[in-house]
Amino acid sequence: MSQEDIHDLFTLGLLHDIGYEFLEEKNYKTHNIVGGNILKKQGFKYWKEVYYHGVANYKYQSKVLDLLNWADMRVDSSGNIVSLDERLEDISVRHNTPINQLDSYIIAYELKTKGFM
Repeated sequence: MSQEDIHDLFTLGLLHDIGYEFLEEKNYKTHNIVGGNILKKQGFKYWKEVYYHGVANYKYQSKVLDLLNWADMRVDSSGNIVSLDERLEDISVRHNTPINQLDSYIIAYELKTKGFM
């Protein structure tokens, strides 16, 4: 990877949840769309990855999106590195949704089949 690619991916990690800042309620189901649209207007290279991160059965696919989803599944809402099971439990509790009904659960399975986990 070039130094520019590394910087772009670092920036992606910092900005991927920016949509939360523009919602009245922290809606995990739309923050990605809001954030992706904001970054698209700004010409950010990886706006699609932001737009589609955390969405199961997405039409858009890229290695960078897989990497973002993998990283997102390894860090909890407080910034701590956690296991996949801990992350799924954290999301389940915060959103009051059974683990097997979370998009994150489906994404984790997809990433496992691609060899990420």
